[in-house]
Amino acid sequence: MVITAGTAAFLELAPRTGLVDRFSVLPLSEMVVRLTKLLGSGEFWSEALVPSLSAIGLAFVLAIVLGVMAGVLLWEIRPARRVVEPWLTIYYAIPTFALYPLIVAVLGVGVLPIVLLGTMFAIVVVITSTLSGLDATPTTTIRLAQSLQMSRFSRATKILVPAALPHIVTGSRLALSYALIGVLASEFVLSTSGLGHFISRAYNDFSFADMYAGVLLVFILAGVVNSIFALLAKRQPGVAR
Repeated sequence: MVITAGTAAFLELAPRTGLVDRFSVLPLSEMVVRLTKLLGSGEFWSEALVPSLSAIGLAFVLAIVLGVMAGVLLWEIRPARRVVEPWLTIYYAIPTFALYPLIVAVLGVGVLPIVLLGTMFAIVVVITSTLSGLDATPTTTIRLAQSLQMSRFSRATKILVPAALPHIVTGSRLALSYALIGVLASEFVLSTSGLGHFISRAYNDFSFADMYAGVLLVFILAGVVNSIFALLAKRQPGVAR
């Protein structure tokens, strides 16, 4: 809270006192006023906010579903895990966005490549958290499932995934943040709509009031996302906070 208050005070006072160039950085109060006006505009919602939120939500859901499935499969098939796991550890060192020319060439420009990049950016943390949760599952629980002669699908959906849920929830918190980053960054270069495109266009047009209002909204969205997952973590026993 002290850091947040100090940052807000600096952003408000530094441009007004001449500590930083007011042309480059607006006072925080002016950012808030401009953001309030934008949120009252139906055009901003339809062309910027709704497309971004829809893409982020879809990328997040795909990352969770596909990531949990991949995590369970890798946990069940140990040889495959030994091959894939080293690549998972270095995945975020690979410049994923360098693939966007190839993705555009294959899928074109639009929502699909943006969602794909957002999913690619978020999925690995779900896979690794699922594997961690399954590794932490008590051996007695796994033996119980084996003694009941359950199918692999039933064992995964009724025992393994619920047992790994605390770790999956923790990974999902990061995945949503990564999906948000992936989608907004993709919109800078791959879209003609969305919040990322709005910020990029405002920057290119030297419309700094709109640009900083968009950036402020990104920070607010990230804060809301983390607050929601922090609340879920408190209600879910065993979830790392």
